[in-house]
Amino acid sequence: MAVKKNHKIMLKKLEKQVRILERKEELAKNKLRSTLAKMRKLSRSYKSKLASKMRMMKRKMAEAQATAYARAAIHLERQMISGIEKKGKALALALNKIEKKYAAKVTKSIAKKGKKTGKGKTASKSKKVHKVAKRKVAKA
Repeated sequence: MAVKKNHKIMLKKLEKQVRILERKEELAKNKLRSTLAKMRKLSRSYKSKLASKMRMMKRKMAEAQATAYARAAIHLERQMISGIEKKGKALALALNKIEKKYAAKVTKSIAKKGKKTGKGKTASKSKKVHKVAKRKVAKA
């Protein structure tokens, strides 16, 4: 009987150890679940932070490109305006020269007309002019 009693005591001790181990196992499973859930949550937050940083960097890059394009456009516009202004100055100088030449010619011709003594054309000269005009008309 003593052996039977020893077996019962040992069985109770083993059952108690099994219950303790089962509780520990359940606690470990719960802890593992909660830890995995926390890891997932951290991973989601990390991913969202990275995504927001990426969006911000993309926005900054787009702004930088836009400013670069704007600077290039301004530079090109300035070049075109300066070229147009140079051409305008050159045209103005050319017109000024032409006007001066024309004014000089007009003043010269007026001066020549003023010096004439009022002599009329001779008959021979006027006949020659008419003959030349007739030849030109005939050729045409």
